[in-house]
Amino acid sequence: MTNPPTPRGRLTPKRSLNDLTWLRVGGPAEYLFQPADEGDLATFLRDLDPAIPVFPMGVGSNLIVRDGGIPGVVIRLGRGFNRVEVTGNRVTAGAAALDAQVAKRAAEAGRSDVFCAPFRVLSVGRCG
Repeated sequence: MTNPPTPRGRLTPKRSLNDLTWLRVGGPAEYLFQPADEGDLATFLRDLDPAIPVFPMGVGSNLIVRDGGIPGVVIRLGRGFNRVEVTGNRVTAGAAALDAQVAKRAAEAGRSDVFCAPFRVLSVGRCG
């Protein structure tokens, strides 16, 4: 792979992923990118060669990484991407927000129609 762009966040070559998955198995990412913020992520993706594969990784649940690892760039979003906001009838969650966090914040705001099911946040009624 050609050299990826230099971000403000953390870009680690040949980073083992086994300690980032709940099952604690698997090989390395060719590169693991942990962006500093949305701007860092946007700039990195804009400048990245489009031929380089990108794999977005959540918190590592429901993920089994093969022993040979993942080619290209694995992107793992951190705390800067886990914001949950409830405004009126709208619940907005960042890509790194855990389903339980979303359901809890919604319940605290009186939104009893949002609840947590294993591996999903569900909403009864219209979304959006």
